[in-house]
Amino acid sequence: MDSRDRKLHTKIVCTLGPASSSPEVIEGMLRGGMDVARLNLAYGTPDEHSRLINEVRRLSQSSGMPTGILLDMPGLKRNTGNIRDVFRSHIDFALSRDVDFVALSYITSARQVVEVKELLQERRVDIPVIVKIERAQAFEDSTAILDVGDGIMVARGDLAFEISIERVPLAQKQLIDKSNRRGRPVITATQMLESMVRSAMPTRAEATDVANAVLDGSDALMLSEETAIGNYPVEAVEMMTKIALETETMLPYDQVLRESGLIFLPEADDATARAACQMAHQINAKAIVAFTTGGTTALRVSKYRPRQPILAVTPSDTVMRRLSVAWGVFPVKKAEYLDLEAVFEIAQEVALETGVARKGELVVITAGLPLNVSGSTNLVKVQSV
Repeated sequence: MDSRDRKLHTKIVCTLGPASSSPEVIEGMLRGGMDVARLNLAYGTPDEHSRLINEVRRLSQSSGMPTGILLDMPGLKRNTGNIRDVFRSHIDFALSRDVDFVALSYITSARQVVEVKELLQERRVDIPVIVKIERAQAFEDSTAILDVGDGIMVARGDLAFEISIERVPLAQKQLIDKSNRRGRPVITATQMLESMVRSAMPTRAEATDVANAVLDGSDALMLSEETAIGNYPVEAVEMMTKIALETETMLPYDQVLRESGLIFLPEADDATARAACQMAHQINAKAIVAFTTGGTTALRVSKYRPRQPILAVTPSDTVMRRLSVAWGVFPVKKAEYLDLEAVFEIAQEVALETGVARKGELVVITAGLPLNVSGSTNLVKVQSV
């Protein structure tokens, strides 16, 4: 296969901890395929977390690999009192460190997610909220949670205790399917390569588990103990990348695109994103170049799971990092584009710079008019590089 097509669409989230606290290991994980660094506030101190955030930011910038920071807020296993009080101090820390995502633990209802979002609105900030589905009540209310949250994490460990272990595989598939239909990022987590905490190689069952999570439609896969306290953090990231890359060669892109016609939204921007994917498929384009001010254009294209890489062109570092969890999206920073001619020129430029296309090959461009206005995706164009 052409090496230009070997970009990994599925993203990888890695938990940082004692085993992955040195610059050398973090850099190795970045090069191995880490897209998002997760910090779990249930462990460690604020000073330790701050140092790791600074290190990831520094190494990400120097390597040119946009990397998101996900702050996992522990919450309470037994929810007591106002949910705002449970998360308030963690929210304040997240804002002070300018993290890219917050994950909410032990949520039981969509109403609780709304309360946290209101807390963020009061502080006049907009951080994507990822809801961990680990309680039976959250699983039952997952449709409503997806409607108000910005994404979910399938936290299979606690969920197994809540709904019984034999129900978890089907629950995983149901949650991923719901997320895919709504265009919300979904992270599949817990014990994916657990034997690599102690061993340099995973078991065959673990490799199959990772592959199935990719085939199910996960936007991202998460490593926990493997990278936080394991003996082989870099190798674990590299192994997950290898398994996911191999599995993606078997993804039924044609079938996904056909079936997406049954679940589309009656909205111009959604129709535009789907049209971009259809055109790219029909003409065998090398990439879809999505000009996105707030990230929504790229997310809409990602929803339809095109075979082609989605080059998300944005002037914002924040948007670049927030797209780090979105399937198939590769952010590229460019200055604000002032007219359509500039858009077409930049599309050619990024296709060549990233190596996804050569001179004379085709890409599909999608953007919004007026330019630089979030949420106005309404343009599709085929462009020869």
